[in-house]
Amino acid sequence: MKPIFIIILLFIISELKAQINSGNTEWMQYLEELAASEESGTNDMEQLFDELSFLSEHPFNLHTVTKKDLERLPFLTDIQIENLLYYIYKYSPLVEIYELKNVENLDLQTITYLLPFVYVGDTIQPPDFQWKNIFRHGKQEVMIRSDYTFQEKAGYRKATPEEIAGKPNKHYLGEPYYLSLRYGFNYKDVQWGFAGEKDAGEAFWNRNHKGFDHYAFNFNLKNQGILENLHIGDYRLSFGQGLVMNTNFSTGKTSFITGINQANEAIKRHASPNEADFFRGLAGALKFNNLQVSLFYSHRKQDANADSAFIYTFKTDGYNRIPNDINKRRMAIVDMGGSHVRWRNESLNLGLTFVYYSFGDKQPNPDPKPYNLFYLRKKSHFNTGMNYGFRAKKFSFKGETALDAEGKWATVNNLLLNPASSVNLIFSYRNYARDYNAFYAKAFSESSGVQNESGFYTGVKLHPFRHWELSAYADYFRFPWLRYGVNSSSSGMDGLVQVVYKPGENLQMQLRYKYKEKEKNVIQENGNRTFILPYRQQRWQLRFDYHHENWEVKTQADYNLYADDLQSQPGWSLTQAFGFSPDKSKFRIDGSLGYFYTNDWNSRISIYEKNILYAFYYPSFYGEGFRFYTVVKWKIAPSLTIYLKLANTRYFDRDTIGSDLEEIQGRDKTDAYCLLKYEF
Repeated sequence: MKPIFIIILLFIISELKAQINSGNTEWMQYLEELAASEESGTNDMEQLFDELSFLSEHPFNLHTVTKKDLERLPFLTDIQIENLLYYIYKYSPLVEIYELKNVENLDLQTITYLLPFVYVGDTIQPPDFQWKNIFRHGKQEVMIRSDYTFQEKAGYRKATPEEIAGKPNKHYLGEPYYLSLRYGFNYKDVQWGFAGEKDAGEAFWNRNHKGFDHYAFNFNLKNQGILENLHIGDYRLSFGQGLVMNTNFSTGKTSFITGINQANEAIKRHASPNEADFFRGLAGALKFNNLQVSLFYSHRKQDANADSAFIYTFKTDGYNRIPNDINKRRMAIVDMGGSHVRWRNESLNLGLTFVYYSFGDKQPNPDPKPYNLFYLRKKSHFNTGMNYGFRAKKFSFKGETALDAEGKWATVNNLLLNPASSVNLIFSYRNYARDYNAFYAKAFSESSGVQNESGFYTGVKLHPFRHWELSAYADYFRFPWLRYGVNSSSSGMDGLVQVVYKPGENLQMQLRYKYKEKEKNVIQENGNRTFILPYRQQRWQLRFDYHHENWEVKTQADYNLYADDLQSQPGWSLTQAFGFSPDKSKFRIDGSLGYFYTNDWNSRISIYEKNILYAFYYPSFYGEGFRFYTVVKWKIAPSLTIYLKLANTRYFDRDTIGSDLEEIQGRDKTDAYCLLKYEF
């Protein structure tokens, strides 16, 4: 029996080798779907892409990987993590990475996503952490990035001092290029780094400003006795399902249906130049067997439209390019402190979060509108929430229920079932009171906030036949109070069906259909009356992926249809992408050429583009035109790598691109991106 078992195992491994390219970047498809879901914001995607890019550059050794390491990968469910750790424990040492095929409930698509983040390495126990070796064995990296648009934008056009004085907000204060610098140090359980960034239009060096517009610093120490984690400087927080605290990403609705069941219970370093959704101060976690206690405090000045008494809006785009931006710079002070206590064993997880925050001597006071009647308008506020979870072999249940200072509540609960290895089912119910307020909440929802929403979501993912995979979900939601652009209570539904067929080792075909129906205000032409009417969005995508040895090609067709009772607006695109890498460790080139045609912004086409390291890009296009880009990664020396990207959009239906200060005279927009990475 043993020789037969070995032959079968070798056959499985060899087939998996043929189906999966270990140097793949297919995990980016996961982010592409997240970006396509309207629930995921730009900052969310940039943070997640930044973190996953870092992990792909610093993968985990499967012989030493921990549960906490695997929980950093959002596409893994807790059931898959437990099954993977059990397999490693039972069959260690692993011979090669392709044994992942034998892990229960770990499907081929998930393995494909997982491969860039893990490897099978030496099983020899590394030497213990010693401070005296920190600089001798530590790894350091420096990255310098710059972006530039070749066409002149309106904000950079030459003007006389009199013109600038007369209209100061019609001219950018700085240079027309983006610039960032990142430094990172990593040695076992010690990490630190800093970053500096200036956006295009912000001044880097003139008589009024010296250096970057934004600076960030972080120091992280882990696993020192009962001290599990310590962060000094910039960090991010996420606990439970995000009803009280989440400044990490929040998964939207995608064909990866189990993604909504993920909980991001962690303190994470904020190492990117992103200027939103982070804290500045001190955070740490202490561990006593099954009990973990996290404490945190932050004091941060934030950009806001404010005066001496009120904060009208927070400014989160990070731009300081014109005098109006400068006037909003660091106009609000936010102090935040709290704790999270968690107890968990192999099957049960219980957590309690408490967060208090204040806005100094100013009070949030959004411009009063009927839809924002229940928005937060207090100088200080607090939230508390209990999160809970239970896992068994075939199912997992997670949820959180939270209260604010006024006793208003929010709850979300998810049930994941695995009745068979080829079947995943998920059910989710959420109910966020119209007057629940949590300044740092970010959770699964249809709208952008955790307020004024209830909904029921169900999804299925299964493998009905060999080579076939089916994913589908349906989400029914209701908004009991007014929303921006909807002057009444409203409701809607969102659904997806995706079929994937993989007939051979090198070819995959995918068909996806998304449908959404919601309601909006429609104003009569004379402006005397407003109606509430439904509108519908339909999105079709057909995609072919083929790879052979060092080549990859992808052909994608998109068709969008936006319709309401008054009009119908179609849009479509056809895109051909390629990738070539004669030596995967030294050189790679990717590129794409696409044509798009849409009637209106409502039927716009959005397509994910590969970019330089740590840079996420998911542009949207409307009108008629061509889009071309090419990206090159070249490892010039063992310690030096350069990333280059050149992109061009050519419009056929206009003579100007953009508006206001971003306006370009002409039909072309050409951008260049460059990043140098030096490791030592």
